[in-house]
Amino acid sequence: MRDLKNIARFVATLNLLQGKKFTYGHLDRFLKKELGTGPVIIISIQKQGEELEKVNEKFRTVWNKKCIGSYYTEKDIETIFSDITSFKIELGKYPSNGKTFFTFMFGESGNQIFYGIFELQREVSSEVLDIFSLFIRNLWTNWLSFEELKKVENLVYIDDVSGLYNQRKLLKDIDVSIERFHGVGEVFSILFIDIDHFKNVNDTLGHVIGTQVLFGLGQLLQKVLRETDLVYRYGGDEFVMILPDVNGEVARSIAQRVLDNIKGNKFYLKKEGKNQEIPDFLNISVSIGVASYPKDAKNKDEILSIADKMMYEAKKKGRGRVCYTTEILEN
Repeated sequence: MRDLKNIARFVATLNLLQGKKFTYGHLDRFLKKELGTGPVIIISIQKQGEELEKVNEKFRTVWNKKCIGSYYTEKDIETIFSDITSFKIELGKYPSNGKTFFTFMFGESGNQIFYGIFELQREVSSEVLDIFSLFIRNLWTNWLSFEELKKVENLVYIDDVSGLYNQRKLLKDIDVSIERFHGVGEVFSILFIDIDHFKNVNDTLGHVIGTQVLFGLGQLLQKVLRETDLVYRYGGDEFVMILPDVNGEVARSIAQRVLDNIKGNKFYLKKEGKNQEIPDFLNISVSIGVASYPKDAKNKDEILSIADKMMYEAKKKGRGRVCYTTEILEN
């Protein structure tokens, strides 16, 4: 009965407007204090359909990554989420290596499914855990409603050509990311992306085709990113991504994945009439610069400037590649 009262009190005092990550932290503190659990980890998993070679490529920790390797072992987490993605287990209590974990689904967004996990360190009734799971599902539904309202408010920040956020929104979100680092210590990285030889597309095929390519690239960038990442059209043929809770080395591997997806993609073109001068599709490549905060920069202007310089280094080294500050130092 005490556990049920505590959950009711928690639900009644939760402020959804303070955002997901604040709520994750509030939830983590509540569970540890009132139910005696281990730390909560939130992980996103790509929906079935995309085959990934390694277990740890199938999911990404979106909150409380520091607990993996310190409180929880990597083997425990990989085993549990491997079983989830292969449908070997149902959500709920999960015994592993002498411990009992509780797994639950937060919700879905885009091509991602969000799961949570924590260790049960004492007996908690099934009734309490069922109510907790129901609360989480309702919480996600409410978040989706708030996000729909935000989309309407954010129309002023939408780029007309690509449909992505614009530079104005980028600058605002970098400020938020820096504030988050100083508040909770969450690092972040920037990818600065520029289309190679884009001027040739405009000069030979026209600006209408160039606009199609910009829109197509924007759509592709949205598909290859995770739910927590953000993508913007910076201007011209330049795009920027913010990768929350990702250091420079991980960002470099993400940038390489983005680059590979772009190189392997056919950008199909809409032609007016039977214009034989316009091909059915184009293959393009990009150059990507990577910078991380606070390792590479101390403020908003610096991190954008350094990522931009790394992009130009990628151009100098032959285009169609990723460049990070460590590569410059190594050379």
